[in-house]
Amino acid sequence: IYTLSLHDAFRSATWIKFHLGWAPSISLCQQSYFSREGEVLSMAHAKVRPDFLIQKRVAQDNQYAAAAHYAAQMASVSQVTGWFESKQKYDFGEDQKRNESFIKQEMDSCNEELKIRRRTRLRALYEQEARGYEAELASLGLAVQRSHY
Repeated sequence: IYTLSLHDAFRSATWIKFHLGWAPSISLCQQSYFSREGEVLSMAHAKVRPDFLIQKRVAQDNQYAAAAHYAAQMASVSQVTGWFESKQKYDFGEDQKRNESFIKQEMDSCNEELKIRRRTRLRALYEQEARGYEAELASLGLAVQRSHY
């Protein structure tokens, strides 16, 4: 077995990168396995588990499922947030409409009450003037004849 220390492997990769202008897509450390003594072994001597590809696909599918679940949660949160923000945005307008209708109703009630009070005072004024005229006519010896049908 040809062994290469980690320091030597790094130095070789750096030399190749610097002098040849070429860098491998995966560094030597990622392409190699370490023995118990910390030495780098080549890929040819490594043994791959028989279900490695299946386990890799299962792990990838689990990641996709977790990402889909997270996306669904974020969509739900986004929907609730959108509803709440729109509710806050339009609450002012709804309150304003409610206040305007309440004020209009109050003003209508006040106007009606004012009309009733004015009619009552006017009727009292007419009756007082009529009694005053009748008293004045009575002092002259005259009376008002009312026709009651």
